[in-house]
Amino acid sequence: MVYIMSTTFGTILDDMKTSAKLAWKSMLSYFLANLGMLIVMAVLIGIVAIPVLLVAWAFLVPFNEATMAALADWATVNPLLLGSLGILVLIPIVSLFMVVSGSIYGMSHDLVTKGETKAEAAFSYFRHKFLSFASTGAVLTIIVLLPPVIAWGLTSYAMGYTITALATNLLVVFTFVWVYLTAGLTSLVWPAVASGKGVQAAVKESFSLSRQYFDRVFGVMTAIVLLLAATVGPVILAAFAMIPFAPSVTILLAPVFVGVMVYTVIMVFLWLLVFLPMVRIAWVKVYQELTGGEIATQSVVDMPIV
Repeated sequence: MVYIMSTTFGTILDDMKTSAKLAWKSMLSYFLANLGMLIVMAVLIGIVAIPVLLVAWAFLVPFNEATMAALADWATVNPLLLGSLGILVLIPIVSLFMVVSGSIYGMSHDLVTKGETKAEAAFSYFRHKFLSFASTGAVLTIIVLLPPVIAWGLTSYAMGYTITALATNLLVVFTFVWVYLTAGLTSLVWPAVASGKGVQAAVKESFSLSRQYFDRVFGVMTAIVLLLAATVGPVILAAFAMIPFAPSVTILLAPVFVGVMVYTVIMVFLWLLVFLPMVRIAWVKVYQELTGGEIATQSVVDMPIV
């Protein structure tokens, strides 16, 4: 695989600006699609949870203090087995929620390739590609999320469930680096699946494109991380800043903290309405450009936000 260096800062900025404008243009469609998807997922979770709860109830009857004590004792004696069972439960649950993400990527594929999209498109993708999206969610969960979860769990087990500050810092660094790298390498999986590729082929293609166009893919990935830091970072810094201050000093800084909270609330709404759709549109746009796919001529309006 030949590495191709062709990306400039302007290219990344154009990816983000164009995607943000498209997200702004179709904000209502994305809002309705996300709302509808959440309702569908709530129904699906209910359908899955009811038989699971019935089976658990049948095995745990009578459910009393003795049963709870027995379960606690079993968990104490078998922590690794309990963790393994937790992972087996975690993967399908996360995969189920990821179907929603895949459906929104389908909307974004229509927007980028056809120039327009509607909320109904998400439900069409949900219905026709449910198994593909669920499988994609399972694969991405195993690649991106599972290793950090296992690392934290095994470290906690090895250290007697009390992780030291040094170990915590190392785990935080490992988690960030691992998620950043693997999320970048698999960033084009969803667009590939939405465009019709199989899960295995999509993963292979995403890894190949991410290596071949490393600067383009990880340039967009870095831009997303910086956007997240700019929008969520202030409230995290404010929370840490409050810790060493005496109550009297905290009161004096109350207006600053109120301003940070107002800013954070605004940013949360922007993420829900604009930034999340923008991220998906950006990845679809990048995928279409790198693979020579169809891109519709876009006529977008200027966003009245910076």
